[in-house]
Amino acid sequence: METWSVDQVCSWLVENNLGELVHRFQEEEVSGAALLALNDRMVQQLVKKIGHQAVLMDLIDKYKQNSQGLKCPGSPGEPARMMPARAAPERNAKHVLARDKALQWTRSYVLPEFPYDVKCMLAEQKCPDHSMRIRIIEFLQADMTKYLNGSLYPSTQLYNDVVNSLLQTHPFLDEDGCGFFLWKRALKDRFKYVRRPIEDDEQVMRNKCKFGHRRGQRRKSLTDLRCDEIQIVQIKEEAVCLDAEMDEHINWLQQEYVKTEKNWREIDNRMSQTLEIRRKLIDSRTPRKDILKMFPFLKCPYQMFKEFQLLTRTDIYKKTRHILESYSENILTSFSVVDNPINIALREKMNQYTDEDMLKYMKMTATCLLLPDVFGDDPSLFVVMNEKVQVSTPVLEVKNPFNINVCEFSLYLEKERLTKVDDCVTALAALIAAFHVFRIKCPRRLSQTLNFLETLIFDMHNPYFSSVKEKEKKVGLRHPVI
Repeated sequence: METWSVDQVCSWLVENNLGELVHRFQEEEVSGAALLALNDRMVQQLVKKIGHQAVLMDLIDKYKQNSQGLKCPGSPGEPARMMPARAAPERNAKHVLARDKALQWTRSYVLPEFPYDVKCMLAEQKCPDHSMRIRIIEFLQADMTKYLNGSLYPSTQLYNDVVNSLLQTHPFLDEDGCGFFLWKRALKDRFKYVRRPIEDDEQVMRNKCKFGHRRGQRRKSLTDLRCDEIQIVQIKEEAVCLDAEMDEHINWLQQEYVKTEKNWREIDNRMSQTLEIRRKLIDSRTPRKDILKMFPFLKCPYQMFKEFQLLTRTDIYKKTRHILESYSENILTSFSVVDNPINIALREKMNQYTDEDMLKYMKMTATCLLLPDVFGDDPSLFVVMNEKVQVSTPVLEVKNPFNINVCEFSLYLEKERLTKVDDCVTALAALIAAFHVFRIKCPRRLSQTLNFLETLIFDMHNPYFSSVKEKEKKVGLRHPVI
């Protein structure tokens, strides 16, 4: 083989069912001597398919072993340093026979003969470094592919068998008892890495098409991912515009929104008909500004409450009013807010009025504003008074809270005013509804307050927020009898 020409090497490839590699070997002018000098890295660069890589390396190894076995000890063609290796072919043959027998009779996996440097490390029972781990994983992956006759899709059972065999043979590799999962994950990642650039393997391409991959895909950068997100949004918007009926609904809603006298019955009808596409846009993280531009009536508390009710089958306004009325006395007398400036301002205002409805309204307003303080949350994420809105999540802006004639509540979303209302019940209900309607994650520093409200709104007790009841006991809150 050492004296073979490139054409002879190509003929040898055809004889061993590797005819697909002929063109590539001709391009690289691989002669017999070059073929025998190939190492693992060269083969990976020369041959794309991992199955062909495994078969080619196996054929080269067999030729080298047979060549060594035919040479006589001390012959001129064999250097002295090679003499101790004469037993290697016999040892390898025994290993292969044992392995084939095990696979044939027990269907279990027997580890292959690792390269010399890997065997030395395993013999010394040293913890492998990163590069050595990669060597082991690469060798196991190549051997598994050979075992699967070139397939790059091992079964879960085969992954388990390979890793179990590795750790049973070399227990020191099972670090902290988590080695099984780490080695299995590394093997799976290696197969994914090998499959990623392949464009001419029928099984790989079939699976890529089945699971949504594209031909010749590569690992995407953050910029690519952002561009894809923008493109997805554009495609969805174009799809909406191409749908004549949906386009007509959106145009009508946009025109109706600027009118002084609105046809609320028709608005309800069209908002209901566009609910499905609207929810898909929101779930796909379409920018909220674009959604509000297409469906401007989501800015109206009434439509926000209706959308909330369609999603949860709950009357958010009714539930919110009940909460503020039922808990106002307990919250206003709790220890944590007794000296709060809002509570002090409330008591001063209450001394100026005797009307029961007015006093009830002021108490409910103060209750709404003091909720975060009661539960130890950050008030700036809930309500802003006489300051500029600094957060992107839904937040209330309040002006003149205890003056029923000029009181003003505004709901802000992404630092822009979404809607303006005149009472605390509508404002608080709109705040809670906005988190659900627009699929906004609750800020961690406001979680206790919103969990308390949602527990009462949905008549549930969430085990993940058991601290709510502890907070209630601490501040003296009691669930009223309904």
